[in-house]
Amino acid sequence: MEEKNYRVLRIEEQLYGCEELPEGQPVLCDVLLEAADGTQRVLPYPDAELTRLDINEGSTVTLRDHRLAKAVHKVYFTRHGETVWNVENKICGMTDSPLTEKGRQQARELGRKVRESGVRIDEILYSPLSRAADTAKAVAEATGLPARCEPRLREQCFGRYEGTPRDGAEFRISKTHFADRYGDGESMMQLAQRIYNLLDELRQDEDKTYLLVAHNGIARVVESYFHDMTNEDYAAAGIKNCEMVEYRFE
Repeated sequence: MEEKNYRVLRIEEQLYGCEELPEGQPVLCDVLLEAADGTQRVLPYPDAELTRLDINEGSTVTLRDHRLAKAVHKVYFTRHGETVWNVENKICGMTDSPLTEKGRQQARELGRKVRESGVRIDEILYSPLSRAADTAKAVAEATGLPARCEPRLREQCFGRYEGTPRDGAEFRISKTHFADRYGDGESMMQLAQRIYNLLDELRQDEDKTYLLVAHNGIARVVESYFHDMTNEDYAAAGIKNCEMVEYRFE
């Protein structure tokens, strides 16, 4: 069954006049719900259940099979498909390395999985770099989801390390230097600022669930936004091409 999020606009106890309710019959409330597209519906619901679930006017709720639940605000993240420089073991960064045929297949497969999973996603946001944009467009084509470019999701610029081996000894050390801009690149701290700002904005947008399509460097920052990490954990973190991770805003 379809799962949909609503905001509770009003809760009113149904009027029973002077009549006594039959024994065992719950007191019902009329719950006025509004979806993100502005459509409204009234759902009769037991008052005791609303209290138990801590659902109040202003709450965001999920409706599935005529049952309400307090909505869990989520965001999903995935990395682009395999690129030419991934195969060549080179640091891509802001260099626009294209998807391989395998990468395009991974993107189509990700779209199929999202479509068949029943996961609720309202919109796809993607990095302007072609490897992420092409991945996002393949997912959008498979699912029918709207997709738009979000410039802040671009990969970190690794400056003098772009095009060098990903497992280079000097680069592994430099990744633990969070204020290092790698010459004319971007520091980890600068990267975290733009990604944290974006995630703060998405946290406030409680009516929508987004899929972010970006890069391995961005994956580390997103992970650190939701979970405590040591510097060593951060430097070593990453996800596979077209792996999708769920995060919950608490």
